[in-house]
Amino acid sequence: MRFGNWNVKEEMIEWVGEDAAKIVIEKEQLLETSPVADRKDALYKSLLNATVQHALGEDDLYDLNFAFVYAAGSWGKEMSYEVFDQTVAYQFEILEEGEEEDDEDDY
Repeated sequence: MRFGNWNVKEEMIEWVGEDAAKIVIEKEQLLETSPVADRKDALYKSLLNATVQHALGEDDLYDLNFAFVYAAGSWGKEMSYEVFDQTVAYQFEILEEGEEEDDEDDY
């Protein structure tokens, strides 16, 4: 199944966009969580990595989030929607901070 530039395969979610970035989320790593500074709960590591370590656009992150939920369901993984919602909220915070920095650079 494809979501934008993301393919959900039997064992992974894979970025197939035009740029050279190689982003793969393995089935067994899908629901790994990671602590984040200034947050009390851990968030989904694969979504965090895609957000902060790769220069993905907002649409690419939306598509990844859909691919993530689809993959969890099709692979029989019991994801936490609470952790997912918190992770997505954190993504928006990061995106907003990036937009603010871009606005400051324009002056």
